[in-house]
Amino acid sequence: GGEPQYGTGELIGDFQIHIPSVSVSSVGQGGGSIAWVDPLGMLQVGPDSAGSTPGPACYGRGGIRATVTDAVTACNLIGHMPLGYGAVTVDHAAARAAIAPLADALSSSVEAVAGDIINISVSGMYAEVSGLISRFGIDPRDFHLFAFGGAGAMLASFLARELDMKGVVVPPTPGVVSALGGLIADLKNDFIRTVYCDVTAEGLAAVSAPYAELGAQAEDWLRNKQGFEGEASVKVLADMRYQGQSYEIEVPLEGAWLDTRNAAAVADAFHAEHTRLYGHASPAAPVQMVNLRLTISGATPKPGLLPLGLAETPAMPRLEVDAWFDGKAVPTAVYHRTDLRAGHRLDGPAIVAQDDTTTVVPPGFVVHVDTFGNLLITAKEA
Repeated sequence: GGEPQYGTGELIGDFQIHIPSVSVSSVGQGGGSIAWVDPLGMLQVGPDSAGSTPGPACYGRGGIRATVTDAVTACNLIGHMPLGYGAVTVDHAAARAAIAPLADALSSSVEAVAGDIINISVSGMYAEVSGLISRFGIDPRDFHLFAFGGAGAMLASFLARELDMKGVVVPPTPGVVSALGGLIADLKNDFIRTVYCDVTAEGLAAVSAPYAELGAQAEDWLRNKQGFEGEASVKVLADMRYQGQSYEIEVPLEGAWLDTRNAAAVADAFHAEHTRLYGHASPAAPVQMVNLRLTISGATPKPGLLPLGLAETPAMPRLEVDAWFDGKAVPTAVYHRTDLRAGHRLDGPAIVAQDDTTTVVPPGFVVHVDTFGNLLITAKEA
């Protein structure tokens, strides 16, 4: 419905946070993940990372251990045009030199090991994402993968292929999507109070004072501390559970129900949300409210999206390279993002370079450029 999913108890590294946050699960397979050979002679990727300092060997900042980014470089998939707005020069020779000791240990070629590093990295992401989508009972075939960040578009098509997703969406400037989100996000804050009461008229009577206090705190934050003068939106939610349950679910409520101590309406809202999430409810079972939360927000101005100009001629690559895909070298066209227009179609294999990322399109995929310049990558048979 266009709303982000929020949760309580999400993890940042190994630490659980107990305030509402957008539900994000981190998968530890990044471009800096280090490849190594274990004592049994098996190639492994991660969990150690080169990070940004010293970073991958191909960035020339002192890194000497092979990373996923070095593997992508050794497969000749990135580094054909300037990166990082001229701040990053990709060194193909350094990437190959970092992978060479692994290739020697495995009695294989640099390209083959680099391809294996990519495959292992993608398989790690596949395993983590499979568990995540199973937890929420969704089918990946119903979704596109949204690729952002400096390295998101580099491996997104490989992961989407394994998950059998509809395709991949690469926005015009993937490397700064998070910054854009920070700039245009609405002013919003959550105010929480642990109330721990039974959902009865008597129990809700004890909630009246905390509810009023939360409302006053929220209004003070938005008006006085943020200086917002526009119309405010207020949502009331509660973390609720059946008596004896070891977890709570977030339930939207109406403030009037709390004002009038309408326990039946509050309980019915919980049963309905429990049914929506898990397919069943127990209307006769007693219900408890653990946390009461009030969310206040004020809408900020949003920039309009400008349509991209329509293509008048076919897209022309800047150059062609031999890139390593699925165990073999394949002639691959290299395009620059600034040359693309709405309506352009690119057949994979292809590489689309730009200052903040590189989009890699494997064989068997096709790219369509939409009205606003997004790259829509789908399997050709789809």
